[in-house]
Amino acid sequence: MATVHYELEKVRNGHFIFKLKGVNGEIILASATFCSKASAENAINFARYNAPDENNYELKHSGNDQPYFILRGKNYQVLGQSGPYQSETAAKRGIKTAMECAATQEIMDLTV
Repeated sequence: MATVHYELEKVRNGHFIFKLKGVNGEIILASATFCSKASAENAINFARYNAPDENNYELKHSGNDQPYFILRGKNYQVLGQSGPYQSETAAKRGIKTAMECAATQEIMDLTV
């Protein structure tokens, strides 16, 4: 049975990223790259702390006008970004999903 979880991955150049995945396996939120695993793990903790507050989200539009959202920490640093959505309504539903799911303690460490 699938569960909401973070996936911690090592990517090119030895950097790390995390993805918050929903029960359907879709990516809700993805981080930028971090130089160390510890930094990525710390960012997951910040995401857990900041995600429940709707004020920490910003709805934006890409160059081709597709809506997406970003999650910022209390210090305004970007913690993660969604993929593109077909409508603002769908992006707002994505924010609600992130608010509900980001507190999960489940981490799938794909770096080992």
